[in-house]
Amino acid sequence: MRWECFKQWVSTRKLNQKVKYLFLVIICIYLIVFLFMYTFVIRRNMFDYMMTSNMNTLVSIGSNLNGEFNNISQMSQLLMGEPSVRNYLKSPKIEKDNYNPEVLGALRNMMINIQYVSSIYLIRTDGNYIDASNSITYFHTEYLSDSEWIKDIYLKSGGYIVRVNAGGAFEYFSGRPMISMMRAVYDIDSQKRIGILIINLSEDILNESYQEVLDNGKHYAYYDENGQMLSKNEQVDEISRINITTQDYEQISVGGFFKEKVVSYYHVPNTPLRIAGIETLSLTKFVSKEILLFILFIILLTFISLSVLGFFIAHYITAPIQRLARSMSSVKNGWLQRVSLKTSKDEIGDLKDSYNNMLIEINRLIDELVENEKQTHRAEFEILQEQIKPHFLYNTLDTIAFLSLEREKEEVYSAIETLGSFYRKFLSKGSKQITLEEEIEIVKDYCKLQKLRYGDIFEDLYEIDESLKQIKIPKLILQPLVENSLYHGIRLKGEKGIIKITAYADEANLHIVVYDSGIGMSKSKIEALMTESNTKSFGFKGIIKRIRYYYGMEDIYDIQSEEGIFTEIDLKLPL
Repeated sequence: MRWECFKQWVSTRKLNQKVKYLFLVIICIYLIVFLFMYTFVIRRNMFDYMMTSNMNTLVSIGSNLNGEFNNISQMSQLLMGEPSVRNYLKSPKIEKDNYNPEVLGALRNMMINIQYVSSIYLIRTDGNYIDASNSITYFHTEYLSDSEWIKDIYLKSGGYIVRVNAGGAFEYFSGRPMISMMRAVYDIDSQKRIGILIINLSEDILNESYQEVLDNGKHYAYYDENGQMLSKNEQVDEISRINITTQDYEQISVGGFFKEKVVSYYHVPNTPLRIAGIETLSLTKFVSKEILLFILFIILLTFISLSVLGFFIAHYITAPIQRLARSMSSVKNGWLQRVSLKTSKDEIGDLKDSYNNMLIEINRLIDELVENEKQTHRAEFEILQEQIKPHFLYNTLDTIAFLSLEREKEEVYSAIETLGSFYRKFLSKGSKQITLEEEIEIVKDYCKLQKLRYGDIFEDLYEIDESLKQIKIPKLILQPLVENSLYHGIRLKGEKGIIKITAYADEANLHIVVYDSGIGMSKSKIEALMTESNTKSFGFKGIIKRIRYYYGMEDIYDIQSEEGIFTEIDLKLPL
């Protein structure tokens, strides 16, 4: 139902409106196809590529950070190999506030050689320690008696562990986080534990690990094992709202359709650190500027082509058709004038020429129709005029007057009634068509009137199928033929004759046959019946022309005749 309503709505639109709607639909389809391609092909490929790239980037950043830790670990081994450091740790007893310039110098040299180091603590097994620091650092020494804290360090058997703020044992006065590398120190000779080395690194080591991979749209941050942010790029707020889980790697998407971002985080191996990254999904990162410019050029070229096509259709098709339609509108007012509009020699020009030729033909047909109508009316008028000529009426009245003197009054009354009935049916209240039964009654009245005048010179017979009597036929097509049979057939033969009317039907036609036993006709006379020079056959040509015009066909009669014997006219009227 809706489709039918839509088709009806489209059919009522003007041509220029249909063209505008068509271009609008093409543009909408163009945009839909572009969005579909972007959503389900380009965007998906970009998203998959970006997720893989982000994972590789985060793994690379984690590897860089572990590389820095390994470098610092190797340099710390050099520190532990210093004789002054070993002697300090192995001494059986040392004063709590003992100042050892050699050990302190070794610690400061290490701080100078290693970037990011903020403080170094060398702790003996008895709890005494010596430190070097370039910032205010608090050391909560009670952790030295915490077995769990000590156990994590000893389990590495000389290897280092990484903790944030040394697991809570250290903190900066500024409150900033620190990354602590802690390891147990063993005697080279006895392989006994002789102390703990703690190297505290500033958060700059974290920020520096991802500086090489930063670009437009990429930002990173580090978190500790509790999900607390340690460092971040200050430009992005979304990264601070990441919900870090215990998984080693995870990726999620945030933002809207055209502002979509991929958030990833990765657990740096052998550390409590997790690095998180956020990257904006951007077409320019995956497609070169040259390709983007080419795509934009194709889109622009498409719109220009559509615009040029629309201008061409409007200028060379819709506008000429509209002008042609306005020129043709005069037909509505009855003016069948040819269109004089100047058009190009194309289909529209052919349409104008065909329209003008059609008007010429219509005008010719109208003239022909008017002329046929005039001839029909003229023929009807001639028949009517012939029947109301004074001599016909006078002869009939003279016959009735003679009857009034010689015959009974009933016969006179019957003759007058027949005359009145004849003219009443003859006129038929101006109708152009009457039933077959009414036409036969006119013939009977006419024959009855003629018998009053000529006596028993002829006999009229009728063989009419009852089922055909109510068929409509043109008025006054039989009486003139009967009159011809009487005047040009029966009377000229000089003996009593027969006039017989027969009506029957076949599959296609109603046949009305007028037969007379008069003098008949030769073939030449039959052929001359419809010629212009023939004036003897009263009304025959007018009857045939009227019938042909009425039914719109030529083959409507046959004539059979034999000289001195009979004439038979068969009218073939289409059912």
